[in-house]
Amino acid sequence: MMNNLFMRNLKFLVFYCLCFISTTIFAQTPAGVEANLYKSFQIIDNWRDRQDTIANIDSLEHANDFFKEKLKNFTAQFPFTIDQKFTWLEGDNLYIASAPDGMFRIYSWDTWLGGSMHAFDNVYQVKVGDKTFSDFTPADSAEEGHLTWWYSKLYTFKTNGKTYYLGVYNSVSSNRDAGQGIRIFGIENGKLNNNIKLIKTHSGLHSKLYYDYEFTSSSDLKSKPSIHFDEASNTIFLPLVDGNGRGTGKFITYKFTGQYFEMVKN
Repeated sequence: MMNNLFMRNLKFLVFYCLCFISTTIFAQTPAGVEANLYKSFQIIDNWRDRQDTIANIDSLEHANDFFKEKLKNFTAQFPFTIDQKFTWLEGDNLYIASAPDGMFRIYSWDTWLGGSMHAFDNVYQVKVGDKTFSDFTPADSAEEGHLTWWYSKLYTFKTNGKTYYLGVYNSVSSNRDAGQGIRIFGIENGKLNNNIKLIKTHSGLHSKLYYDYEFTSSSDLKSKPSIHFDEASNTIFLPLVDGNGRGTGKFITYKFTGQYFEMVKN
């Protein structure tokens, strides 16, 4: 058993080394970057439906870890990636949310390690000057327990000479339950800060808003809840759901009043 474990780890080590070599040789152009990333992303897809043994689950974990590390390194090493169109990857379910000003991007994907509670992972890319920096999921307060999420949209919000980003994120906790939220980001001293507490509620100051809804109800477009931010009025629209988690068609609104986003009557 120890020999099998050793050989499996050795196999992955050799594979990583070969991929690293290919990275330095071939990934110098936008097309080369995407081709290299896409090849690694396909390995995740290869193992997703083969989780019948511990070894295969380990392989899926390794594939996700390796892709995440490679994506982080590539997006940091090659500044042009922050506004690059990744046609193959997005067609293969890599979600990319880009800020309108081209200074911030979030790459998200399903790791297929979570079962009915889907486990997503993210790489965050920030542009500072003529350089780009990338990192994994910033530290979180874990208000939603053990849920992970993927980002679908980034809005830009400016006030008092500063630029903030409002990211819409999504979670799937079961075959019928899902959630959505909006989080405020800022770029400070060349680093990403995801704890910008500009939202004021009855419980205090927060950096995000979140709600749960019933996933099956989203098949009815009229009842599907969807959070959004209106940049013209600086207002966050948080869907109001009923006791069964179904959208009511109404919203709770948080308008920026000069210092915080505060609840206002519609």
